[in-house]
Amino acid sequence: MRRRSTQRGAAALFVTVLLCFAMILLIGHAHRNVVVEENRSANDYRAAAAFEAADAGLEWMLARINDPTPLSAECLPSAAPTALSLRDRLLRIDAASGAITPATWSDAGVATPLQTACVRAATGWACSCPTNGRPALAAPVGTAMAPGFVVELVASSRPGLVDVVADGCTRGDDGGVCAPASESGHEAASRLTAGWALLPALRAAPAAALTVRGNVDAGAPVVANPDRASNGLALHAGGRVTSTALRVSAAPGAPLGGAIASADAGLAALTGAQFFARYFGMDAAVWSHQPAVHRLACASDCSAAIAAVIAAGRHLLYVDGDLNLAGPATFGSIEQPIALVAAGALRFSGDVAVHGVVHGSSLAWSGASATGALVRGATLVAGDYSGDATATFIHDGAVLDRLKTSAGSFVRINGSWKDF
Repeated sequence: MRRRSTQRGAAALFVTVLLCFAMILLIGHAHRNVVVEENRSANDYRAAAAFEAADAGLEWMLARINDPTPLSAECLPSAAPTALSLRDRLLRIDAASGAITPATWSDAGVATPLQTACVRAATGWACSCPTNGRPALAAPVGTAMAPGFVVELVASSRPGLVDVVADGCTRGDDGGVCAPASESGHEAASRLTAGWALLPALRAAPAAALTVRGNVDAGAPVVANPDRASNGLALHAGGRVTSTALRVSAAPGAPLGGAIASADAGLAALTGAQFFARYFGMDAAVWSHQPAVHRLACASDCSAAIAAVIAAGRHLLYVDGDLNLAGPATFGSIEQPIALVAAGALRFSGDVAVHGVVHGSSLAWSGASATGALVRGATLVAGDYSGDATATFIHDGAVLDRLKTSAGSFVRINGSWKDF
């Protein structure tokens, strides 16, 4: 009896130990599941961050490629005379065919496409836009995430199109740049591709140097079309043509009588919106809101404002309301023509010279000399043309081709995006 009394509770102790051990196993298993879920959540978070970084790279590049502002090597606005916009730095566009070729640099004798890269560090975003070589960024400091992206343009087999590849990551390599396979440790990487198309400044080139939907009642204009490809049409009017001293120049070998087409009922029947869309391929309001178009409004003479905008690299201009230009003034060039569109009337005075395409609801030109007043490219008037100026209108196919193939806004092609 004494021996049994000293052993009382041993079984209960054993059972208690077993229960405690079982509870420890259960707690360990539950903690393991928590750790796994935490790791999974962290991985999902980093994967989403890498994906968003790559997508931000696509959007950032699209915005910068449509911005003509000259940039420094750090992708910041630069006033240096040798600074180029990102489009001029990364793309070569053939004015004749419209083929888009990404710029390259020689990497040990191998032609390698230029890249741009950005990374978000503790102090904010930092970018690199080299003109020759790989992007160079400061290596991330510490262990916190430093999401970034690197973007590269790839030639497409179709004219007017270019492919874009963006690699995003939560932390770059030693140079701070994301690599396609930069997954190390707990970091993540993502690659997105998309297709861009160049929305041209001018969809269809006018056949005539001067196209007027209404009447032409001018003093002594000069209309010339040396381009045989457009059948030598110099003046195309929907209404009557009344001029005291109209001078016409046709293409070599083309009949002079075919250089003027007046009283065109089909042209006169078009509305102002239809007339605009016939050549620009879209509504005027849509055209004016393109990323590459600069909008401005001038209550009086707009010559200085337009000259400043062109000097800043803008070549697609939309004027809200009437456009008044006083010469002497020259806008655009044969190598860099402009598209000058006014929502209202065009009122030119003096020697105003424009290289490109001009559009307005009407045109009145006065007080110009025989040589200084010029539009080389094409002039589109949705109403009537009047005035006493001896203005010269020359159809230039090369200028119009540049506006059709090289100038405009890049837009993302629907259905071109993929993340694999």
